[in-house]
Amino acid sequence: MITTSKQQKTAVIIGATGNLGRALSTALQSAGWHIDPIWASENRPDATRAESYANLPARIDFAAYLAGVNVIADTQDLAEADWDRVFATNLKGAFLFAKAAFPSLCAAGKSSYVAISTINTLHPYPRRAAYAASKAGLEGLVRELAVEWGGHGIATHAVRLGHLAGLMKTTPANPALLAAVKERTPSHSLIAPEEVAKYLVWVAEGGAQSISGSIIDFDPAYTINRWPL
Repeated sequence: MITTSKQQKTAVIIGATGNLGRALSTALQSAGWHIDPIWASENRPDATRAESYANLPARIDFAAYLAGVNVIADTQDLAEADWDRVFATNLKGAFLFAKAAFPSLCAAGKSSYVAISTINTLHPYPRRAAYAASKAGLEGLVRELAVEWGGHGIATHAVRLGHLAGLMKTTPANPALLAAVKERTPSHSLIAPEEVAKYLVWVAEGGAQSISGSIIDFDPAYTINRWPL
């Protein structure tokens, strides 16, 4: 395992090269954290394979699983291979990372494991069966880990994320969708990745250590706005 300074806290961010991952890495580094560089590389390992997690730091204060993939297709037409690929990235990878990171999270004394879910688990959009189902499973994993890991000083969290100001790389650009979301959001604005990053830094630094197994709706009231006029 890789060792770092005892004084400097260490974070491992799976999905560090995405919009949210880059924002989180920048925010943590600004707060004095060390970020495991392996996952920030363009030659990063495959998050869906167990061997990719063989060389995690010996101590992990904050583990974040941000990796995600989406396939848009009518459920009756969704290929089994695409279903498996989405589940491998969104759920299996989170399990493999959690399993491998456990000793290092324990070594930190007080630590956190965070995964990114989606508003689609409770407010599903059409043609996203694999995405919604895999993220619902991810929320179940986070709750399970909270029960198992609380005695080891590890708090687990999931962020049920609304619409960021930009679509996922695997989601075809649909400006009309984002415009409609903004119209239905009371603030008429989408979520800046930097705002999510600030929240996650607060979690990483122990702000939510007394909370574990919770799924936070990180959404500016888009999903609950039912005002018809």
